Amino acid sequence: MSQPPFRRLGRAAYVACGASVSAVALIVLWLATVFARSPRRAIALQRVASRFMLACLGCRFAAHGAELPPAGAARVFVANHTSYLDIPLLLAALKHDFVFVTKRELLDWPFFSRIARAGGHIPVDRDSVESRGAAVARIVKTLRAGRSVLIFPEGTFSYDDGLRPFQVGAFKSAVATGVPIVPVALKGVARLWSQHAPFPRPGQVEIWIGEALYLAPGNNEEAQLECLREAALRFITAHLSRS
Repeated sequence: MSQPPFRRLGRAAYVACGASVSAVALIVLWLATVFARSPRRAIALQRVASRFMLACLGCRFAAHGAELPPAGAARVFVANHTSYLDIPLLLAALKHDFVFVTKRELLDWPFFSRIARAGGHIPVDRDSVESRGAAVARIVKTLRAGRSVLIFPEGTFSYDDGLRPFQVGAFKSAVATGVPIVPVALKGVARLWSQHAPFPRPGQVEIWIGEALYLAPGNNEEAQLECLREAALRFITAHLSRS
């Protein structure tokens, strides 16, 4: 059954508005790469652009849970991956200086490559063992410099429900540096942005921030890694299953 004309007109107007807003936000992001004098400044401007874009699209978020650590206290944030909207949402919601790990393919696009490089974000080729190892080395270096890192341990996303298996890179980096893991659960993104929609529709996403997960004293490295991974998985799974 075809939609009423007014509904089709409203949808077309929203798509046009979404395209315009996204274009403006991307221009702000580009300017951030030109005028920012440091990665931290670039990320601060990227955070402003993300909040502007989300507000104009009507994509609201409510953050719940633990207080974030003070500036200078490095953390490894691990979050479930649901869509391309995740990074703007997390930039907007987490009032903390962090870089994120992104797909290596992003660097094939000059515009996004410039944005990623300006913020000091870390690219990784998921199909390359060498690239994954280099990414872990960069993550460790970043954490030891006092900056936090946000990682999607699933490695990618799909529009299907449920979590993919967690890869070990995030937890290996935490064990190597003694930095705690902070699990983050995003719920409701799929309702805002379906697989075939060109832009997200208005709505609200729930974001839960967990308490920091510290290394268990006395355990060997492999046991510590598994303990952190299982604890993060339990937290995210529990909050995704909330009604």
